[in-house]
Amino acid sequence: MKRIRLKEFTFLVPPARVSRNWRSFALTTHPVAELPNAPILCAVSGEPFSFEMRLSSPPGGYVGLCAYHLDTVFASVGANTNSIRAFSMIRGYPSTTIHPFSTDRDTLIWRMRWDRKRTLIGFQREEDDPVSWVGTFELPGTASSISFGPFFASDGQAYRATGEDLRFIPSE
Repeated sequence: MKRIRLKEFTFLVPPARVSRNWRSFALTTHPVAELPNAPILCAVSGEPFSFEMRLSSPPGGYVGLCAYHLDTVFASVGANTNSIRAFSMIRGYPSTTIHPFSTDRDTLIWRMRWDRKRTLIGFQREEDDPVSWVGTFELPGTASSISFGPFFASDGQAYRATGEDLRFIPSE
């Protein structure tokens, strides 16, 4: 299997501004952007994998990972400095869960696993911490391949976000 690197990721919805190189990126969101119309930096895999990336934690809006099939079929888990949110859309029906959350970290390590049957999304505060798996999703239409990557939702105020330390590990 080909190793997926940052250069293979493309924006489904572009942010207001972006700068990137082969290992990191920085972007500025639009003031209002909600999934599926928020910036999503996606790659596609047809083989099971584990993925991780260090992303900044905004004061408002949500930054995290999204598993995407269509505008009507996706699942995401994201956080800001005050809350963590699981937001999914299955066949056009939305589901949102928000929980209080606090972090004194500027960044979190976001993790995803996909095994053709289900997608797990979680985070770590530090490299040595255990993964807190927040969402387990079974998305219709994703048994052969899935689009995935970081998303950047905003709720009235634009913000700057960063991403780095991407790791993609094929698994079987």
